[in-house]
Amino acid sequence: MKKQLPSHAQVVIIGGGIHGCSVAYHLAKEGWTDVVLLERKQLTSGTTWHAAGLVGQLQGSHATTAFAKYGIELLEEIEAETGQNPGYRRSGSISVAVNDERMAELKRKADFASLFGIEAHYLSTPEIQERWPLMNPDGVLGGIYMPSDGSANPIDLTTALAKGARQRGAKIMEHIKVEEVLVNEGRASGVRTDQGTITADFVVNCAGMWARDLGQQNGVGVPLHACEHYYLVTEAIKDLPSDLPVLRSYCDGTYWKEDAGKLLFGFAHFQAKPWGMNGISESFEFDSLPFVEDDVMEVLELAMNRVPLLQETGIRTFFNGPESYSYDGRFTLGQAPDVKNYFVLAGVNSTGIQSGSGAGRALAQWIMKGHPPMDLSEMDPSRCEEFQARDVYLQERCPETLVLTYAMHWPNRQRETIRNLRKTPFYHAMKARGAFFTETQGWERPGWFAPEGVEPKIEYSFGRQNWFEYAQAEQKAAREDVAMIDYTMLGKLMVEGPDAETFLQRMCTNNMAMPVGRVAYTLMLNDRGGIESDVTVARHGVDSFMVMSSISHTRRDFQHLRDHIQPDEDVRLRDATSNYGVLGIMGPNSRELLASVCDIDVSNEAFKFNSFQDFYIGHARVKAQRLSYSGELGWEIFVTPDFAEHVFEVLYEAGQQFGLRLIGGEALNALRIEKGFVHWGHDMAYTEAPHQLGLEFACKPNKPVAFIGRDAYLARKEEGKGPFLCSVKLRDPGPLLHHNEPVLRDGQVVGYITAGAYGYTTGSAVGLCLVSLPEGEADKASLCVGEFSVMVEGEKIAADVSLTPFYDPKSQNMLG
Repeated sequence: MKKQLPSHAQVVIIGGGIHGCSVAYHLAKEGWTDVVLLERKQLTSGTTWHAAGLVGQLQGSHATTAFAKYGIELLEEIEAETGQNPGYRRSGSISVAVNDERMAELKRKADFASLFGIEAHYLSTPEIQERWPLMNPDGVLGGIYMPSDGSANPIDLTTALAKGARQRGAKIMEHIKVEEVLVNEGRASGVRTDQGTITADFVVNCAGMWARDLGQQNGVGVPLHACEHYYLVTEAIKDLPSDLPVLRSYCDGTYWKEDAGKLLFGFAHFQAKPWGMNGISESFEFDSLPFVEDDVMEVLELAMNRVPLLQETGIRTFFNGPESYSYDGRFTLGQAPDVKNYFVLAGVNSTGIQSGSGAGRALAQWIMKGHPPMDLSEMDPSRCEEFQARDVYLQERCPETLVLTYAMHWPNRQRETIRNLRKTPFYHAMKARGAFFTETQGWERPGWFAPEGVEPKIEYSFGRQNWFEYAQAEQKAAREDVAMIDYTMLGKLMVEGPDAETFLQRMCTNNMAMPVGRVAYTLMLNDRGGIESDVTVARHGVDSFMVMSSISHTRRDFQHLRDHIQPDEDVRLRDATSNYGVLGIMGPNSRELLASVCDIDVSNEAFKFNSFQDFYIGHARVKAQRLSYSGELGWEIFVTPDFAEHVFEVLYEAGQQFGLRLIGGEALNALRIEKGFVHWGHDMAYTEAPHQLGLEFACKPNKPVAFIGRDAYLARKEEGKGPFLCSVKLRDPGPLLHHNEPVLRDGQVVGYITAGAYGYTTGSAVGLCLVSLPEGEADKASLCVGEFSVMVEGEKIAADVSLTPFYDPKSQNMLG
């Protein structure tokens, strides 16, 4: 029987799993009751129904941990509100380590938990056995216990959310398939279903493993793919304790939970397979996939060793079901980059039950407020390049995400699938000289260089990895001699036309009415005074500017600029990233090196900081701008790809007399952290304002054309709220900083490390951190008062914290 669809809704949600029902619930709870959720079959029938239902609060980032923390709060309240029991049991969880590196990782996770007030503490092996007597303790070094973790029933939780949404007026309709999202003039305008059309102000794609195909119809990239995922359930076990915590043994690739007198145990596969490569059957509903024993035997043997009772207990359920994984292990949550009012929530990598309530609330708040309610930049759909949303890419990359779920989460872990896609003109020359390549957005970029005779391969660790000394030598060259790096993959966006200057004046906080040949560092703000991006702008001509952005945000910056061009503005925007190879040279000898290969005056007076000139290096005409991301004297040299290798060879050979050394991204990251230079997406995002980061120098509120967010920036600056960015340096030269380590003042958590590295000049680990003012204090000068320390693997390491960088705070080297 054909159902009576409403002709219009304020919001149409596609998909009746945990995410769609959470969005509907939270919209309705805030008074947006003109909401329609459409499910192709029955609620939960795609992936939600067969989830294991684990609800652990501690996730991999600030945003996902906030989602999970809220999810626990909702589980404790929703039955009283709706009458529907979500099946929540607060049993706690224990994660065990069987080697020192895993123990280091678990201790770092426990440190991270303290940022959110989540209880997590170390247990010895005997203490773990006391709580989990079925575990074989052989090889277990200890573990981390989180008493507030537990499990929920996925169907019951989703039903509770749906019931709560209905009680407030939202319509939830099953057995209606959305066949197309309607788009009018670049804006979502409704959906066409197999039973009619609904117009809408907003459309939300929560279609789970169907979300990718649905998005592709409108050019919306949803970078996920379904993969096969197994778990088993034993026969009933006599006298099985009902209060067993969830047990995770990451190195065994297995988790266990008590399930109505039985044990459910699931796997993070050592090998994984994509599923649905040829599409998903129209009849798919509460379906499972064939169980292939060979796919799980390796992990099953480890599981039976860790819990020997499994060797004498029958298996009642052998289950294989599809779950969606993203290409980079991060959610896709937010507004589609090319279709306004089209929102996506999908690809949550087996964390839907623990994160779904919070993620759905965040998306609902985004829709209602018109902007993200917190820093969700890591999940931004625009982070995904077009090629990364294609099936041929996702079918190879997404299974690797599943494999890495329980693998060691090493700092700087590199993906192994889909490599060598984008190579700069210097790739082969640098490979021949020992480059170890890292990958970002498909670009291969040197991370560090192995000495002659040493194979450039990585040996991961939370301590000093095998390349540590190589990167120290690279930093030394940049600080004391001269270093050269490949900057080709940095974004280069051309803004051209008669109205280019006026347009950029409105977009940028710094003054863009600068002479041809000048360069300026600038921010781009949103209406709330938050930083949407930081870029460098060079004026190439009267009507021509180049906007340079970081590798991972080029597409996002392009779209941000594009979306703000007004109909009456004569402005053309194009991506020229691949038009140039770029080499950065830096260090006290960089001026001598450049002078030796060109015929222009490169003195401080003739070639000023923040300027560029055209000249020849060898036989190639180049453009060089005097800038520095290392804090040293330096230039960035632009050359067309046909002459790029020639320019590299000229600089490399000439540089030998000046102590030239090739350097990679690891050294550069340490150099910029020592100097206190920020990176968007690590040290700031659209939630932070310039005054918090010491970036007021890039804001010119009195320039002739007011920039977007000016009034909000001034108001936030006047209000003076933090947290504020500081530099931090450990007093002990041994420990390392990576990111997210808690910062303590007088023993209390007051902030966290946004980025960390080991500084050659400082001789210790250094970092940038966001720190809050002492309670009751309003003066920023009191920010660094007190005894500071940083939590590193459960230990408080004494530290110095400063509002100014520890290296060359007056920038004398860079400006000299």
